[in-house]
Order: sequence, then structure tokens, then C-alpha cells
Amino acid sequence: MNLQYVTDTNGHKSGVLLPLRDWEKIQKDLDEFEKLKEKKNFFEGLGNAFAEVAMIKQGKKKPNSFDDLLNEL
Repeated sequence: MNLQYVTDTNGHKSGVLLPLRDWEKIQKDLDEFEKLKEKKNFFEGLGNAFAEVAMIKQGKKKPNSFDDLLNEL
């Protein structure tokens, strides 16, 4: 990756220039990362839901009412 820095009149870095191909790859990688993060969050929530159902079946937790469910949304 060939980076070039943009500096202000005092020589402080204020930006970066990089080839378009590198920028497009970064954008693609970021999109893939976001999709993986969403998928991970979904499966964590699903796992938590199954654990909660198991606790309800074992009598360790009281089930939520329909009103509670609506209030969570």
C-alpha cells in the first residue's frame, strides 16, 4: 500500500492519500466485517434466547408477559 500524507502549513499530518484500488479493498473489507458483526450479534441473541427458554422450563426464570415483550421493542 502506497500511502502519501497530506500536511498543513505547520507540517502536521491532516490526511492520507492512497491508491483507489486500496481504498476500494478497505471499503469491501469493512462491509464484510460489518456483515460478520451483524451475524455474530444475531447468533449471540439467539443463543441468549435459547438459554432463557431453558431457564423458564427449569423454573429458574419467570416468563415475560406479552406486554413486557412489546415494551422491549
